[in-house]
Amino acid sequence: MTSPLYDVIIIGAGASGLVCALECARARRKTLVLEKEPQPARKILASGNGRCNLTNAYVAPAYYHAPAELIAKTLDKFSFRHCLDYFSRLGVLTTEEELGRVFPSTGKSTAVAEPLKLAVAEAGAELLCSCPAVRVKRGKTFTVTTADGRSFQAKKLVLACGSCAYPQIGGTQSGYELARALGHTLITPHPALSALCIKETSLARLTGVRCQVRLEARQNDTRLDQAEGEVLFTHYGLNGPAALNISSAVSRALTKGNVALTMNFFPQLPNPQAFLEQRLKAYATRRPKDFLAGILHESVSNLLIDFIGLRKNIPMQDQTPNTRQRLVQTPCAWPLTATGVRPWNEAMAATGGVNTQEINYNTFESLKCPGLYLTGELLDVDGKSGGFNLHFAWASGFAAAQGMPEEK
Repeated sequence: MTSPLYDVIIIGAGASGLVCALECARARRKTLVLEKEPQPARKILASGNGRCNLTNAYVAPAYYHAPAELIAKTLDKFSFRHCLDYFSRLGVLTTEEELGRVFPSTGKSTAVAEPLKLAVAEAGAELLCSCPAVRVKRGKTFTVTTADGRSFQAKKLVLACGSCAYPQIGGTQSGYELARALGHTLITPHPALSALCIKETSLARLTGVRCQVRLEARQNDTRLDQAEGEVLFTHYGLNGPAALNISSAVSRALTKGNVALTMNFFPQLPNPQAFLEQRLKAYATRRPKDFLAGILHESVSNLLIDFIGLRKNIPMQDQTPNTRQRLVQTPCAWPLTATGVRPWNEAMAATGGVNTQEINYNTFESLKCPGLYLTGELLDVDGKSGGFNLHFAWASGFAAAQGMPEEK
């Protein structure tokens, strides 16, 4: 039986795959999308805690672990404004919230996923779900074999398979294996946008406490990353946006050993040590807990007092010079040790993937295998939390479709 021939086969019906399918179908290419899950767009539906943070007003190369040139060229083709207009034309009403984050106005991710799926169907793309691709082969055309033994042929092939993050909603290694089979090399994937495991067990005393902090990660005297925002203390360590946003750098560095962290509880102050020194002069007769009242969460204060070794019932002016000095320094750079990141089923993204040096930055076409395109999280690209990863997924899918030459 002759395999049907398509202009484009796209493996993966996530964010990048659906946008790529829509643009290919709009360009009158015969397009087939193969999705291994029973339903498409599962990660879109789960993103942003079910609200779908689809982009960010501040999207820029600085918010990604990726070559700046790749991100800059991608954003030239699909900018923040372009993204808003794109989804507006699909019928999605959006709202911008704090920190530039953009959500559908309904507050539900279905308001993004459903219009996108409808547009793909209306444009004429064919979508087969519960149809995992298990083998790809390059000859005069691409041949894709699925788990049920069917085979399909296409002039162009797009791998939009995503990463192995969130396996409970479809994250898998399969895309990496397909890319490798077509000649690509991988940067070993590690969990990203994942909470941090901390060596100092005393931190568990703060479980459930939330604070605004600045976190810095260092290894061998080299600063790896820095983030400011909320942290949530847990029984294993640190969660929350600030922890998530340094987790990519931490995850990569952990292959070389533990990572040193410092936590500043006064990120809003230009010179927090000077602030604390002045406070020591102003409140010299207060006991430690009273001295810290109004500037730190009570549980943090109690842990800090124990950590520094302050005598609880002695006025600050009667504490030793060493403990007073430590009180000025420690809340501004509390030393911690990251020993790991939480596992794949808690990671919202992956750092690592197909080496970006092996793709054309303008078109996302493979430099190893002509006619092959690689998009989204399958690549070694990961962004900060706040809509940056979804934006790259939409943008890379769009750029890949636009980069395909017209058939002669």
